[in-house]
Amino acid sequence: MNNKIFKNTSFCILLSAFAMLIFTSIISGSHMMVFHSSYAQVGSMSTLQNTPATFAVSIIPGAAQKDSAYHYFPPAINVPIGTTVAWFNNDFGQPHTVTSGEPDSSHTGSVFNSGIMPATANSFFQYTFDKPGNYVYHCIIHPWRTAIVTANDAYEKGHYLQMSSGVGSVLNLTKDFRTLLNFEPLTVALDKTTPLTYNITIQNKDQNSTEFTETFVTSGESLPLELIQSNENQTSVYGPDFSSTGAYHVNAPFLKGEQNYIIRAELTAIDSQTPETPLVDEFTFRTVE
Repeated sequence: MNNKIFKNTSFCILLSAFAMLIFTSIISGSHMMVFHSSYAQVGSMSTLQNTPATFAVSIIPGAAQKDSAYHYFPPAINVPIGTTVAWFNNDFGQPHTVTSGEPDSSHTGSVFNSGIMPATANSFFQYTFDKPGNYVYHCIIHPWRTAIVTANDAYEKGHYLQMSSGVGSVLNLTKDFRTLLNFEPLTVALDKTTPLTYNITIQNKDQNSTEFTETFVTSGESLPLELIQSNENQTSVYGPDFSSTGAYHVNAPFLKGEQNYIIRAELTAIDSQTPETPLVDEFTFRTVE
């Protein structure tokens, strides 16, 4: 994450937290707003870069303004179950929350609740979505805009790898334009240390053409790869979300219309050594409108 490094003393952090509690009591009227489970954290830049999460969502600069284009970005994501999402407060100087449910719901905060995320650099909150469903969330302090995480338990298992998808095997471009895929080896232990090299190739089955091929390296982990429908002229890749872990993202202008794709996933190297037996599987994927 490209955040500026701020050196905060423990006193400053405590002072900021106290000030935000006072601010919360003011905006909520005569009743102090109490959060039973506060998991927002403040860390150094190195802490954030090594956050054990999969997907990063930003509370963007200016999010506190009603005319801001977004509050959380991306505002809607589709992820496989087991995905850990980390929200970062990049709206420096403004406290925020990440609170499940609609603003006026009686179940607000029943699934997850960050509590007040400090109005300082490097504050973050993370939550692992281990059950399928649609998770709407909002900021209690600025409740005029919501966002959503959709978690899906669909997967396709091959001989050597398994592909999980935030939308299953079909991406409906009329309502979704991005999905996180996760490629997990079935015959190789994930020790979060040994470098694993993956090659992902996406072929358009209908047009008999190769749309994408790229090599990725993880630190002993599965490969989370998000496909994003894009209006760019060419395909581009960015990531991972953290210094050495997290999702990669593919801006994919080739995702359009009703098309059938084959996703070829191969684990090409384990600690820089080529496996004796090719570890490769093919998975099906389709777009509709």
